[in-house]
Amino acid sequence: MSTEMERTPNPQRLLTYKQLFESQGSRFAQILAASSRLGLVVGKVLDPAVLRVWAQRLEEYSPEQLTRAFNRAECEIAAWPAVSQLVEFIERDLYDAALALVLTGLRRYGIEWKDREAYRTADKWDFHSPEALAHPDGRINRGGKHIPAEPAPKIPERMEKALCSFGFTGKREDGLRRLLRDHPYFWDDNTVWKTGQHGLQADTIDRDLWAAWMAVR
Repeated sequence: MSTEMERTPNPQRLLTYKQLFESQGSRFAQILAASSRLGLVVGKVLDPAVLRVWAQRLEEYSPEQLTRAFNRAECEIAAWPAVSQLVEFIERDLYDAALALVLTGLRRYGIEWKDREAYRTADKWDFHSPEALAHPDGRINRGGKHIPAEPAPKIPERMEKALCSFGFTGKREDGLRRLLRDHPYFWDDNTVWKTGQHGLQADTIDRDLWAAWMAVR
């Protein structure tokens, strides 16, 4: 159980979370130190067994992820948080990055998420340059532009699994199809006007895909 903690006599000497996670020692020990600092800031001290559980639960994450999560907890949470709140800070960053990659690429690579083949744009005719005006035909074909092949970026494995669940069929393509059909990122004014439920739809999509993301950890 937690108890009120006495004020530290030298708070200015506390290491920052960045310094703690760059220090020597195991990740486990670094998390114990960071958890102790967080407890100090919110005025609580926890039983050592509780701190060990925190360290066990969080040691899979990188120093950078943990630094950001502890900084957010210290700045945004008034009381001692649940360990799940720090996990969510980290997981949300991972989820948001993976989702952004999918949303920005979905129209470009399609629900099959296929590489784009090389192609050549249409010929461009020049009618106005001095060279074109002097040409017997009055124009010069400048040719089309060669667009090289573009491989589709790899969707993170965890998002792949989440999309399989999100699409209800166990197929990634159906998860991508549901996103393309229902996510407000792809709506236009006509779509919003027809449904009138932009916010509700966004919440539903986020809830379902987030749940799928967390389920495949």
